[in-house]
Amino acid sequence: MSLSGSKTNLLRGLLVPLILLVVFLQAQIDPLRRQPAIEPPQANKVIGGLKGATLPFEYMLGAVSGFRQVIAGLLWVRSDSFFHSGNYDAILPMIRLITWLDPNWLDPYATGAWHITYNFTDTDQRSDRRYLPAGVALLNEGIQSNPDIFDMYKEKGWLYYDKIKDYNESAKALEAGMQHKPDINQVGHLLANAYIRAGKVDEAEKQFADNIRLHKANLADPKANDDTKMRSGSGLKNQEGQLDKLAFRKKWRAVNVNPPIDADLKFQVRRIKPKVIEITGSWNMIGSKGFDKDKGIIVEGPVDGARLDIRLQDEGYQMPQVADFNFELDPSVMIMQDSVSVRGGKKVLKGGLYAQTKGRATFNDLAADKVGVYGFNEQDSAGLGVPLDQALAGKAQISPFGMNQLATVAYPLPYNSTAVFPPEAEVPALFNRLKNDPGKIAELTKKGFCIAVKDSQVEGTFKKEIDMSKDPKMYGFAKDKYELILSFNPRYTSDFVKDRLGWNGEGLSDKRYLDTTTIPGARILRVKIPITKDDLLGNGEKVIMDSK
Repeated sequence: MSLSGSKTNLLRGLLVPLILLVVFLQAQIDPLRRQPAIEPPQANKVIGGLKGATLPFEYMLGAVSGFRQVIAGLLWVRSDSFFHSGNYDAILPMIRLITWLDPNWLDPYATGAWHITYNFTDTDQRSDRRYLPAGVALLNEGIQSNPDIFDMYKEKGWLYYDKIKDYNESAKALEAGMQHKPDINQVGHLLANAYIRAGKVDEAEKQFADNIRLHKANLADPKANDDTKMRSGSGLKNQEGQLDKLAFRKKWRAVNVNPPIDADLKFQVRRIKPKVIEITGSWNMIGSKGFDKDKGIIVEGPVDGARLDIRLQDEGYQMPQVADFNFELDPSVMIMQDSVSVRGGKKVLKGGLYAQTKGRATFNDLAADKVGVYGFNEQDSAGLGVPLDQALAGKAQISPFGMNQLATVAYPLPYNSTAVFPPEAEVPALFNRLKNDPGKIAELTKKGFCIAVKDSQVEGTFKKEIDMSKDPKMYGFAKDKYELILSFNPRYTSDFVKDRLGWNGEGLSDKRYLDTTTIPGARILRVKIPITKDDLLGNGEKVIMDSK
């Protein structure tokens, strides 16, 4: 049926006020519609610094009509498809649009900050740290839009904790999150550990106690559901264990840090070819091999796993504090961050036990490792000692400490034992038992166990090749001057290292590279090496610095 011209005009006239009425009613129904974040504050609607990347008309019309959350959801689905296809660059404008459309949706802030700060990497999976200020700014925006929800504070605290490694800033963010009905497992636990890594042991102890109190309150709450009680029960057990460990470590670390260890850091920085450098060296990294909560360190010696941080950056670079989120990078800025582990340190005293590796790459024996038995290769062990069967036949004297080692290696303690050695009174009987057990002697000798006839120590070594030639967008070498910073911070190393070096490096020293000013209250190793563009881009090999 066709309508006359007058009726058509009448319907058209009615349609306009009806549309306006729908828009008005939708605006009243959707409180988010009235938030100023529907559009960026910039007049030209620049998206993250990318001019011209404005919200498409159909999306803008949908937002104005009151369907902002629907449009944000569609964009989120689209951004997920970009992520799975590896089209990371396309995700950032999507994140920007979504947070404008729905500033109370938490996932885009959290996922966007994670994507920015973790997913943009070079060929060797080193993160592009130029994005860190943008990640912080995006989370700050999420906090401003959702100030009464703990999630954004937690995300910011984690970014500072895990990636930026600024534990004071991490603690500040998490402290704020604790004011907004937090998940204690997520916020309270992390806050206690941030205090520890910031060197604030007393604050950590108090936070562990607060976490325990809050978990108990959740368990006693008749309104708490089963999931809450299950998570609180698990969290309570964890925090009680952490508080117990903190208590005995506070006691023993005050004692075990003396005398300070001379790290004796030595290194060489060498250009292999343009944009490729190699860092090699050694240092004396001592940690706890065997620890008893009632006695402290029982056995100490060289340990594997402590990491030397490596950072090449523009001369004088400091991470800027960005007020507004903007993911456009300054291509002239260059930052490369990596690390290298020290491995292979070993030590034996005269009369003590060691293992001759006989061509094996490593020596693996958990019972032996716990009592300070190291594997020495043929080169390092030349003239060092005699096989165990010969030593027991009288060709080498076994020290009291060596007897302890032998008793433990020959007759290991139960797996769940917290002791390092058998009770002192039992050692002579176990040693005599071994002497009268030819089968056990043959077994241990075949494994390579020997008794040292002199003291010997080999420092752990490190080696790292860093290739920056494959990623010109990250490493543009636009400046003329750079600085290579090598550093070691005991605050965030493993507990078995901190047991010897202390919470803040109290047990760490170095004649050349001890730094007590860069991080207030901490004793770290740090050396800053000036490097020129020619040093990095020149042809052929070149030793840039040799500290030996």
